[in-house]
Amino acid sequence: MGADQPLTESNNKGPIRGGVAIDAARQQNAQTPLRRAWWLLAAAALAVFLVLTIGYSVTRSPWWDEGMFADVAMHFRNTGHLGSIVLAPHGYLNWPGVHEYTYWQLPLYLLTEGVWLRMLPATIQYARLLSVIWGCVYLAAWFLFVRGLTGDGALSTFVTAVVAMDYAVLSAASDARMDMMCAALGQLGLASYVSLRTSKPILATALAGLFGAASLFCHPMGAVTTVSIIAIILFLDRRSICWRGVPLAASFYLVGFALCIRYAMENPAIYHAQSSAAASYRIARVAGALHSIVYDVRNRYFAYYFWFLEGAARLKVCSLLFGLAGVAGIALTPRLRSEVLGKVLLLLAVITYVGVALVDNQDFPIYFIYSVPVLTACGAFWAYRWWARPLIWRFAAGALLVAATIASTGAFALKIHANYFRRQYLSAVQVIKANLPAGGTVFGGAELGFALGFGPQLVDDRYLGYGSGAPLPALYVMDPNYVGMRSEKTAWQESR
Repeated sequence: MGADQPLTESNNKGPIRGGVAIDAARQQNAQTPLRRAWWLLAAAALAVFLVLTIGYSVTRSPWWDEGMFADVAMHFRNTGHLGSIVLAPHGYLNWPGVHEYTYWQLPLYLLTEGVWLRMLPATIQYARLLSVIWGCVYLAAWFLFVRGLTGDGALSTFVTAVVAMDYAVLSAASDARMDMMCAALGQLGLASYVSLRTSKPILATALAGLFGAASLFCHPMGAVTTVSIIAIILFLDRRSICWRGVPLAASFYLVGFALCIRYAMENPAIYHAQSSAAASYRIARVAGALHSIVYDVRNRYFAYYFWFLEGAARLKVCSLLFGLAGVAGIALTPRLRSEVLGKVLLLLAVITYVGVALVDNQDFPIYFIYSVPVLTACGAFWAYRWWARPLIWRFAAGALLVAATIASTGAFALKIHANYFRRQYLSAVQVIKANLPAGGTVFGGAELGFALGFGPQLVDDRYLGYGSGAPLPALYVMDPNYVGMRSEKTAWQESR
C-alpha cells in the first residue's frame, strides 16, 4: 500500500491539474466577451466625449475669459514676456502695468497656451483643443486612480466612462481656460500616488508633488487639488509615509514659488497692486467663508443646475442629483462605506466642496470641474455596486444614471446644434468690420481678438476710458456679461 501511494498521488495530481487548467481556460473564455464589452464601453465613452467636446469647441461662442487669457498667451508667444495686449490697465480692475506684467494670474497655463498657439493658428477652436486634450488626460487619470485603489479594471472603466459624460467635465474640456489643465494635473497627482505607492513609494510621492505643484501654478484652485493629494496620502499611508520622497515632492512647490517670487520682484509695486485687486473680491473673511460653505450648495450648485433654468433645461439637475445620490448611497451603505474607494471618494467630496467654496466666493459655475466629477464618481461607484442588488434598487440607480447621462449629453448636443459661434459671434464680427472706419478702434471684450486680432485696434475697457483715460473708440461692443467689476461707482455705470 505504501508502495502504491506515490502512484496514487501521481494519478490524482494529473486529473486535478488538468481540471484546473480546463476551468481556467473556461473562465478565461467566459471573461473574454466581458472584457471586450468593457473595452467597447470605454471606447464608446471616449468617442462621445470627443464628439461633444470638439463639437462644442467649434460651435460655442467665445466669451471674455477665453479672450483675456489668450491675450496674455499671445503676448508671450510674440515677445517671450507675460503681459496683456488689449486689456486696458484700469479697464476691468485696477491693474497698473498690465501690458508689461501679468501678476493677477498664476503663469503655467498662460505659458502653455502661448507655446500651443505658437505651433497652431491662434483661433478659439485651436485654443479650446488644448482643453480637449487635457480632458482626455483627466479621464485617463481617473481610470488609473480607481484601478490603483481597487485593482478592478471593470469598475475603473465604468467610473471613467460615467465621469466622461459629466456636464462639468464636458464644459471644462471645451473651454479655453486653465481649469481643465489644472484639474487634470491634480487628478494625475492622485492617480500616480495610488498606482505606485506600494511598488515605488519614492516615485509615487515625487510624482504626486510634481503634478500637484503644476496644478497649483495653473490656478489658485490648484490649492484644492494639493490639499486633496495630501489628504489621500495621509488617509492611505499615514503610518507608513515614504519620507524619502517628501523632499522631492516639496521641491517642486519650492521651485515654483521661487520662480514666482523672482518674477514678482521685477516690479513689487505693480505686483502688489495687481494681486491685491485680483484677490479683493475673491477672498472673504471668516464669516463670509462660513457663509459660502453653508450656502454654496444652494447659491452655486442648485442655482446653476436648476433654479436659473426654465422648462426642459431644468432636467440638467439630474446630473447633480445622480452624484448626490451616490454620496448618500455610499455614506448610508456600510459595505460601500467600508471599501477604500468609497472612503476616498467621500473624503474627496468633502474636500472639493469646501475648497471650491473657500477659494471662490463668487459662485462661478466654471469651478464645478473641481468638485462635481467627484460626486459623479460617487454615483458611478454606487450604481456599479447596487447593480447586484434586488431589482428595485438596481432600477433606481440605473434610472438616475441614464437620466444624468441623457441630460448632460443631450444638453451639449443642443448647444452644438444652436451654433452660437456662427449665429452670434460671427454675426457681430461682420457688423463690426462693416462699420469700423480705417484706423478706428473698438472697445469690447477680449474675445473679439480671435476675429479682429490681438492688437491696438481692439481695447478691452468696459468703462469707456473712465479709469484708463483712453480716448473714445469708433465702436463700443456691448455684451450682457460685459459689466463693471469695481466697487466704486463710475460715470459709465451711472449712465446705464
